[in-house]
Amino acid sequence: MAKKKSIELLEPILIETFGLERFFENTPALNEWLSATGEIDDIDMILLEDVRKKLIENADSWNEEELKMHFISIVIYLARFNNPIRTYYDREISIEIDGIYVGSKVDMLLSKGIGELIRVPYFFLHEYKREKKYSGDPIGQMLGGMLIGQAKNKNNQPMYGCYVQGRFWFFSILIGKQYAISQPYNSVEIDDLKQIIHILRKLNQLILKQLES
Repeated sequence: MAKKKSIELLEPILIETFGLERFFENTPALNEWLSATGEIDDIDMILLEDVRKKLIENADSWNEEELKMHFISIVIYLARFNNPIRTYYDREISIEIDGIYVGSKVDMLLSKGIGELIRVPYFFLHEYKREKKYSGDPIGQMLGGMLIGQAKNKNNQPMYGCYVQGRFWFFSILIGKQYAISQPYNSVEIDDLKQIIHILRKLNQLILKQLES
């Protein structure tokens, strides 16, 4: 059987195809997520400050894999995602939505799963992009993953996402056909970097709340 051709994951195409609506101001649900607070202990702060300095020195030269390994992976580690939430990297996921095949290769996702089997996706992080000389549509890539997760879950719960371009982190939430994307958090600025950690850590609470509903 011939492999079905996936729809191109570009934001305008996804909007037109699936009737999506983007809000350019933060929605209440996105604000709730972004307002996360907490404490970062001294040991974590030492590691965070170390990788922040490395990012300042290398943000313009690291390729995607180097950015992922030297910086993003440390940030994800410090988010402290706990069971039953599992972290998966570099996975291909797909589903048919309204008769249209949607497939995506996901850089990182959070899901309830058993070993290699991804059960219920909750959060997608996409596009370890350099700030210069990049191609593609990071929003479309992120949004495509979120749409696939939404279709797989079938529970009308929010889907969470993030895309990274060099030092800049953008967070997104999709509810139904409506989505919003935050302003960038500059991860070379220590206050922004600490807030990125708080936002990611809050995902633990938000996902566990979905599991209990």
